[in-house]
Amino acid sequence: MAGEETDPAAIPGDDTATEQIFDYDGTAPLDPEDLGVEERNGVMVHDVTFADARGGRTSAYWMIPPARDRFPAVVYVHPAPGDRSTFFDEGIRLGGMGIASLLVEAPWADGEAFARSLGTPEQNRDLFAAIIRDLRRAVDFVVAQPGTDAAQLGYVGHSFGALVGGVLVGVEPRLRVVVLVAGAPSFTDVAVANLPSLSGEPLEHYARVMALIDPARFVARKHASRLLLQFGERDEVFGRETAGRLADAASEPKEARWYDADHLFRSEEAKRDRVEWLHARLGSGYRRMKGKTGRPTVYRR
Repeated sequence: MAGEETDPAAIPGDDTATEQIFDYDGTAPLDPEDLGVEERNGVMVHDVTFADARGGRTSAYWMIPPARDRFPAVVYVHPAPGDRSTFFDEGIRLGGMGIASLLVEAPWADGEAFARSLGTPEQNRDLFAAIIRDLRRAVDFVVAQPGTDAAQLGYVGHSFGALVGGVLVGVEPRLRVVVLVAGAPSFTDVAVANLPSLSGEPLEHYARVMALIDPARFVARKHASRLLLQFGERDEVFGRETAGRLADAASEPKEARWYDADHLFRSEEAKRDRVEWLHARLGSGYRRMKGKTGRPTVYRR
């Protein structure tokens, strides 16, 4: 996934124009490639790639639950540092509950290589807008897979994954449930946390440019998703005041929960809550019960 430049002067501040930077060709071939599969606790884990929104490739793990003919699915996006294996155990756990997972390899998995790709505020805005378009393609991939229940889709994102997820919830109507872990209301909060020297007019300019795609703007919209916000009491990157602004901005239905965790969020309680919350709202899919009487197939949840 890589950024592509857009002339900021060509993007007015109204919502209709804002939507255009997240538009993509949803009819373009996904060109999926399965690089191998292994079984983990009954869950089939496929190492896959597919075409992103700009002709590149997205790598991911596609994890299919056992003994299900139809199943809900959740897209996971990891933090930085992290990669697609970050949520691997959680995907296996969900698979055992009848829910599929797509664990996306985000561009920040490249670490320093991704950091070097960040430049001017305009370049940063266009880069993250491009990433969000690629995540919409990830939803396309999930919907295209045999067995996926397109009416029962979810998203989980941590840190950077929560930032782009906060935008995605406002532009991707196919998501029924969204979990944002250790998120923030704006990309400027990220810049302030990582670049303490950024201040004065350069900081104000950065905030003006990035405001077009700030998560707070999109979680505030009336949307189809139920929203769970998970925050850490000891988060050293986004403190309580910052997290509170994201929670306050989000429209209903929403729920905010706080945990004894730092920004890395190594909290078994949070993981358990997240999995149970997803399962309660997405269900366990359908098993096909094949009778011997010649009666029609019955689907049971």
